[in-house]
Amino acid sequence: MLRFLAKAAGYLILTVVLAVTAALAWLRWESGLSREAWFDERRGRIVAVESEESPTAHGQLSEFATLRSDTGLTVSLRVIRGDPDEDTLPVLIVLGGHRTGSDAVELFGDVGERAVVALDYPYDGPERVRGLLPVLRTIPAARQAFLDTPPAVSLVLDWLHDQPWVNREQLVIVGASLGVPFAATAAARDERITGVLLVHGAADNRLWLEAQVARRIDARFLHRPLGTILHWLAYGSSFKTAERIASVAPRPVLIIGARDDERTPAGQTELLFAAAGEPKKLRWTEGLHIEPGRTEIIDELLRIADEELPFD
Repeated sequence: MLRFLAKAAGYLILTVVLAVTAALAWLRWESGLSREAWFDERRGRIVAVESEESPTAHGQLSEFATLRSDTGLTVSLRVIRGDPDEDTLPVLIVLGGHRTGSDAVELFGDVGERAVVALDYPYDGPERVRGLLPVLRTIPAARQAFLDTPPAVSLVLDWLHDQPWVNREQLVIVGASLGVPFAATAAARDERITGVLLVHGAADNRLWLEAQVARRIDARFLHRPLGTILHWLAYGSSFKTAERIASVAPRPVLIIGARDDERTPAGQTELLFAAAGEPKKLRWTEGLHIEPGRTEIIDELLRIADEELPFD
């Protein structure tokens, strides 16, 4: 009886190992498929717009809008802009951290003689999950959001091109932290974006994900394999930041690194800058990685943007 149970346990373990190996092999293959045609098809055309306007504390205009495509893609955004009177405004299109989303416009305060547009990532799952099963249940929605973000940016650009206050010659996309690979991909794919600003990002997204794993898990032997699996889950082959930013030229690129960045592996900012084509500039902020509560970093970023972005 014991021999039978031991043999059954062995077969069960072997079955589990084979199943996991097959699942990982499939995931690696599936994540590496080209999504370029799918990005184009998913964008579709805008069939409905819902919007609501209100004044800001600085006397500017705030607008919340939801765009719906005929493909089922939905994207929500927030706009804060000055009054252009007879002139049009340069536009910053912001992709920030996954919990910041469209609320990123609030970090800019008085936006001056420009408009700031911040997107919510097209993710309809829970923001915070605990436990293995809840995490597993959110994976399909999160993966869909990764793939939906580049076409969502293009849908927003469709909407912006119809707004009378938009200067179409000054549409700059800003990717901060998690938003860096998405901003680089959107700019590489959509030439209506006239400039790119990448803040506290990495050239190698797999290495960046490995660093995020290391911040949460002490066991070093798990860092690389978990980072690699996360890279597959996030369709990393479709968001190769270094390759994407290289294809943006001759549109201008501004790379901003943090001198004491605790989230971005050392040397990644320099590699990202090296990958970009001309014209390009590299600037540094003092201190740590950008976060909504670190207002001094955000103030410094705005100052650098005012100095460097081609808005004149």
